Order: sequence, then C-alpha cells, then structure tokens
Amino acid sequence: MSSDPKGLHNLDFLPRYEKILTENLPESFTQFADFFAGTQRLLSLAAMLDDHVTGSGHQVLNVGSGPFATEIFVQALDGQNIVSLDYTPEFAPFHALFRAEGHLSQTRFKQADIMQEVFEAEAYDLIVLHDILYEHALDLEAVISRLLPSLKPGGLLFLDFVNARTGWIWALFGRGNKFKRYDPADVRAFLQRNGLDIVEWRPTHGAKSLSARAIHAFLKIFRASNNYAVLARKSAS
Repeated sequence: MSSDPKGLHNLDFLPRYEKILTENLPESFTQFADFFAGTQRLLSLAAMLDDHVTGSGHQVLNVGSGPFATEIFVQALDGQNIVSLDYTPEFAPFHALFRAEGHLSQTRFKQADIMQEVFEAEAYDLIVLHDILYEHALDLEAVISRLLPSLKPGGLLFLDFVNARTGWIWALFGRGNKFKRYDPADVRAFLQRNGLDIVEWRPTHGAKSLSARAIHAFLKIFRASNNYAVLARKSAS
C-alpha cells in the first residue's frame, strides 16, 4: 500500500523535480525551488480532487500553474487533458524538461494573462485556482467571473484563499499585508450568487516554516484557519 499522502503520487520523482528546478530556473528564481517542491502546498487540493474527480479524459484548466507541480504530483489529474496557464515566461522551458522525464504528456502550457485571455465557452470540466488568489494583483471575484463561462454545467471549480479575519494576527508579526485576504462569508455568498454549489469547504493549516506553523497551530486551537480550500460545482441548469 502506498504511503503517499492522500491524492498525491509520483513523490519518488520529487528529488529529481527539485534538482531540475534548481539547475534551470533563472538566478532570480532559484530561491523558490524549495517552495515549488513543497508538496504540503498540494495536500488539500490533492485530497479534495481525489474524493470528487473520477475517471480520465476530462478537460482541465490549471490557472497559475507555475512549474507544473500540480500536474505531476496530484493523482486525480493523471490522465486528464490539461491546459496549464501562467503569465510567467520563466516556467515555459520546464514543460519540455519534465516531458523528457516522462511527465506532462497530456498537458499543454500557455503563457497568458487570465484577465486578457479569451476562453472558449463551456470548455472545461475542472478549473483549478490553486495558490494564486493571495496575489494583490488579482481579485477573486473578477477572476472567477471571467473564468466561470468557460466551465461546463456540472463542472468543478477549485480555489483557495487567505482569510481576512485572521489578518490581525499576522499583522502583529509584521506580515499583515503580505497576502490579499477575503472574508469567508463574502466568498461563500459570491459563489452561491453565481450558480456555484459548495461541494467541499475545508480549512487548511499546512505551512513549511516553523513560525508560520506555530501561528497555524495557534489558530487551530480556536477553530480558525488562515486559509480555506473550496470545491464548488457549477449548476447544471
């Protein structure tokens, strides 16, 4: 029986994955190789898709793909037809590098700005917005409103976001403005107004640094979370 965390696979490739990143990222990016290879970032996404995505051959749009960790290590995406989209040109060469290692055979990379790109209507069975909505340059409602017409009726949308209600705690440590934050009630209401039914909504407590893990543990005592992962289904009507 596999000892991999729920929904993750190919973890034996992880050391090689990080080595390829370290050797090929531009100098200004190499400090992030360890971050990109941190599969704790994928735990909620992997587990939720494992529970709710069945079969293969689905059309998937992964927005803000980065250097393809989601495509390689999330098991539910194995066998799907994936468009990986990111505005950062430095990630493009890794598509060929990881293909040469036997991965990403059903994945196509496109460098694009999601707020400018034209998406085909009702083209995707699953849209993934993983680890991007914390960016101050993006707005959750604007991004989802732009992408929602390209999701098929009955299709799934995954997103995660940083909780506005815990911002004051991070501000005490001088990190209050690091991420863009959203109120969970506002996010839930927005999704429901736009014809999205919540399939699963879970707090996420994963972090790599000791200081962040300590804060997450403190919040957990009070049944609070700094981050939430959400899976929602577009109404079929």
